[in-house]
Amino acid sequence: MQTDSEFMPKRPKQSRPANRDIVDTLRTAGVAPQRMVELDQGRALAQWQNRQGEVRYERPRHHALSIYIDKGEQAQRILNGKVVSQGFPGAVCLFPAGSRSSWQIGGQFEFFHFYFNDLDVARCAEETWDADPDTRQLSELYHAEDAVLAQAGKLLALSDWQAPGQTMAMDHLAQWLLLQVVSRHSRVRHALPEVTGQLSVRYRRMLQERIHAHLDQSLTLADMASWVNLSPYHFARLFRATFGCAPYQYVQEQRLILARDRLRNSRDKITAIALSSGFNDSSQFSRAFKSRFGITPSAYRGETHFNR
Repeated sequence: MQTDSEFMPKRPKQSRPANRDIVDTLRTAGVAPQRMVELDQGRALAQWQNRQGEVRYERPRHHALSIYIDKGEQAQRILNGKVVSQGFPGAVCLFPAGSRSSWQIGGQFEFFHFYFNDLDVARCAEETWDADPDTRQLSELYHAEDAVLAQAGKLLALSDWQAPGQTMAMDHLAQWLLLQVVSRHSRVRHALPEVTGQLSVRYRRMLQERIHAHLDQSLTLADMASWVNLSPYHFARLFRATFGCAPYQYVQEQRLILARDRLRNSRDKITAIALSSGFNDSSQFSRAFKSRFGITPSAYRGETHFNR
């Protein structure tokens, strides 16, 4: 694990084309995603429901993790005209880039897909284990049992993907999913490194200052980890040990505190305060504010101004 060294500047975001061959294949087969969220660096999460038909994934240019969340017994993989595996609730499939598979669907079932690329795998291997990315070639996986990933599927099913602050939480989850795939379902498996201790006082203060200065911007786990020259895996664990909460929870709390101060001390419109505090719109901000403080932003402003 890297220690307290000179922090690296924030790396620029890289634009990466989001080639979603599997998404295109499912759409062509008449299946539409029930919900989908775009994440940092071209990654994405999608929830699907399929009922019947045939699907063939023909050498996708990206990787995809699939987790069944409801039924799936009538989702079968076909090889040379024969059924070679059958789904079940919690089943896990992994489609590496360049893989080929054929499917026969004979009944309704729901599943999640997580889409990611070679660059994600390479960065995960280098940053987490300081390992050569070539040793982290992903294995094909069809209708396997994986209790950890199956539980992640259940959490995804229960999550409100449009909730305030959820984009950051989903980015955090995507980093975790990527880590699980690379550590346990690549051709060379390695245990996750042990992380102990806390961030130094200097890094803690620096993070507080930089997060506060960037509250109006999109903050990802990878961005914040790069500020202290750590992998997302190490950063997330050290951050929680230091601050007592996950990075996305801390950022959400600081955004709400900033917005509350602006409601009390300025006459800016609520929509302007919401946007300048990092929320996508005023309705999202209002839901988050009421959930945290038990009162709507407009009612809070009315109370504070009335009591002056």
